[in-house]
Amino acid sequence: MGAENRVNNNEYVLQMHNIVKEFGELKALDDVSLSVKQGETVAIIGPSGSGKSTLLRSVNRLVTISSVQILLSGEELARTDSQGRVIYPPESKMRKLCANTGMVFQHFNLFPHMNCLQNISYAPIKVKGVEPAKARERARELLKLVGLSDKEKVYPGQISGGQKQRIAIARGLAMEPQIMLFDEPTSALDPEITGEVLAVIRRLAEQKTTMLIVTHEMGFAREVADRVVFMDNGMIIEEGPPEQIFNNPKCERLQSFLSAVLS
Repeated sequence: MGAENRVNNNEYVLQMHNIVKEFGELKALDDVSLSVKQGETVAIIGPSGSGKSTLLRSVNRLVTISSVQILLSGEELARTDSQGRVIYPPESKMRKLCANTGMVFQHFNLFPHMNCLQNISYAPIKVKGVEPAKARERARELLKLVGLSDKEKVYPGQISGGQKQRIAIARGLAMEPQIMLFDEPTSALDPEITGEVLAVIRRLAEQKTTMLIVTHEMGFAREVADRVVFMDNGMIIEEGPPEQIFNNPKCERLQSFLSAVLS
């Protein structure tokens, strides 16, 4: 379906329409539509292999998709034309649009040869052309936000996994993105240091940072999210406010999933 049949709603930072991703005969995403409002925190939950991370990664073209329309603040990131081909903007425009999303992965992907301040300030300088002094000043503000002001000159190999992930969050925020995307940000961490990363994300939610978070942390999703989306078999099965999803789930599949993970 072409873009002319969509409604561009300026209330939404991110609009994803009819996303399809196929691996051979397997549909990893089966006609998924999801939108995120300005200032909203949306958590995506579901079993492994349900399509959560694939959906998140389709936003900034980390996975290619078979059918799609994606809008970021009204700007088209991708669409399917009348011949069924997925059309992306020119590469230069695509880079600019993707720079408006901040991505935090399961693994931190920090530059090992750069200290923490350099890791945070590098992309604003290189991608957005921010003056180095201003980029470093903003990086120091973000180090304070994530509780790591004392790690400015420390290298990634010298800090814990939780601290690395907090640096990764600061790096994503340094680009002043319109939306932050989190792909299981605590799954690679030991349980005892998961809390320090979740505390940072909780602080961002309180500040009304727009966020889309794939997570297996049910308590966190219940406490922090404005809306929770449950996925299974490449489809959105149910979505709603946390109290509905966790206290009064409607579909049997969600009920059985919660019974298994919360028992």
